[in-house]
Amino acid sequence: MRNSFVWDDTALVLRDPLVRHWRLVPEGFREFLFLDATASAFYRPVQRLTFTADYALWGIRRADGKRTNAPDTGDAKDTRAVLATPQPGWHFTSVLIHALAAVALFFFLRTWLESVCGPSTLSSQLSTFASAIWAVHPLHTSAVTYVSGRADPLAALFVFSALALVARAHAGGGLKSGDRPAAWRIMGAAVLCLLALLSKEAGVAGLTLWLVWVVARGRTRLSWVAFVASAVLVFGVYLSMRDTADRTPPPHSSRTTTLVERVGLVTRAAAEYTRLFLAPHELHMERDISKQPVAQAVLGGAVLAGFVAWAMWARRRAPDAALALACAGVAWLPVSNIFTLNSTMAEHWLYIPSAFLIAALAFTARCVQWRFLPVAAAVWAVFLAAQTWVQQSYWQDQRTFFTTTLERAGRGTRMLSSLAGLELDEERTAEAKVLLNEATERAPKFAGLQLMKASIALGSGDTAGAEEALTKAESDPFFASDVLLQRSQLHLILTGKPRFDFLAQAATASPRNWRMVRAYPLALEAMGKTADAYAELLRTLHTHDYRAEAWRTLARFGERLNDRAIALRAYGEAANRDCRDDFSRARMGELRGVQ
Repeated sequence: MRNSFVWDDTALVLRDPLVRHWRLVPEGFREFLFLDATASAFYRPVQRLTFTADYALWGIRRADGKRTNAPDTGDAKDTRAVLATPQPGWHFTSVLIHALAAVALFFFLRTWLESVCGPSTLSSQLSTFASAIWAVHPLHTSAVTYVSGRADPLAALFVFSALALVARAHAGGGLKSGDRPAAWRIMGAAVLCLLALLSKEAGVAGLTLWLVWVVARGRTRLSWVAFVASAVLVFGVYLSMRDTADRTPPPHSSRTTTLVERVGLVTRAAAEYTRLFLAPHELHMERDISKQPVAQAVLGGAVLAGFVAWAMWARRRAPDAALALACAGVAWLPVSNIFTLNSTMAEHWLYIPSAFLIAALAFTARCVQWRFLPVAAAVWAVFLAAQTWVQQSYWQDQRTFFTTTLERAGRGTRMLSSLAGLELDEERTAEAKVLLNEATERAPKFAGLQLMKASIALGSGDTAGAEEALTKAESDPFFASDVLLQRSQLHLILTGKPRFDFLAQAATASPRNWRMVRAYPLALEAMGKTADAYAELLRTLHTHDYRAEAWRTLARFGERLNDRAIALRAYGEAANRDCRDDFSRARMGELRGVQ
């Protein structure tokens, strides 16, 4: 609750225009995330919907107490003021969703146990223990304390709720014809599985775990029919929504791995996840297991063999534990490195699988009943809660996040460049140069670093340095629009006039990126061509009319053209796209008062 916005929050919260008003909710379901920040493969409209609710409830706070719209104006000072301010309301929502997910897990586990051995005090105790341990586990900090990580708690809430309904519907050995309550539960589970997928791609665990449950507990043909029908419906609706949504596709990864390398990544991940699950310490968001030694892969193979042995033993002695292990394996499989992802591992990827791993431990303890287990479990729970408490400070603010990650994970290129960007935002150019030089030594071909160097050079009037950096950045077509913007600025420094053709090309190439779109009309206005600026911005609004800041800019152009009707309409459109746009509402009142 004491933490501010961090990292991707600047893109998903501060710069996303689709979370500013309830009227834009339908548009939010037609767009991928990272609307104008970067290319994205993430379709998570339910996560965006919760941000819309937060914006309406809490707004965005500044340390000086002033109210602010989303800092999408390009004003670095406004953004810095927001990033330095705790945002308790937004964090409260994330904690609440995580707590509800833990409650859903409790009801699912209790239903599970009661379907096997009937209602009992032990069933409630085991369910309480497992869900409480899961709730306080520090591995989940990045999913709960980090606002943009909210997709994981949302997906888990819907997955666990769906499984609770599935377990209740199958109580007594599977679905039976004429059982109306069970039919309603199945329909509810299907809706929840769809909501899980719309929260995060990992929400597919809802359907995969439902399949595991049917295999283990279905026992009737109707159980299979209900699952297949639900899966077809859920995937059909989800894929139709996803495939028709607008997006900027990320560049295809050139990284290829052989079968041996892929197996090595899977086993390394198994070893690292197991270590973090049992004894989490010094957690961070920049993990790369691809360079770990071969010994780690061998250890991971032994770990996986141990899990297989545990499952085989549990099949005879504790079938519920075996089923829980199967569920953990199925939920972990998509993030185990069998598929190529944007990282080799991430702590929050264990958010759903860890629940079933904890359940397997609880069900095994129920079977063996060793005397020392309650003491060991209590000590482990206290250790986990303490680590979670300590981990909160890691997400305190941008600078703490970047510097701590560099200390814990090593000086990687991504965090070095991110910290350099923060230094630039805070006008600490010398410090930014040092960080950029270090990052360039590690990744000399990364065009993003060259763009940052060009920006520094342009700010200091070093046109030769800017030209050199931009020439290097041109090697990556992904940054073509950024290069065009900076080349226009370079031409302005050299000749006193911007390259309007470069600005127009950048806006055309990136029509969903406000930073690219606004540059052209603002340059026209700066050169005294306000009418042309108005016409250009109005043209872009015909296809992407959801951004309040664009309408506010259009209104300003209208005022400069002395057209009160245009300004009033544009301010009204801005207010209809940002429920906290007090400036536009106040300006409309002032303009209406002018006779």
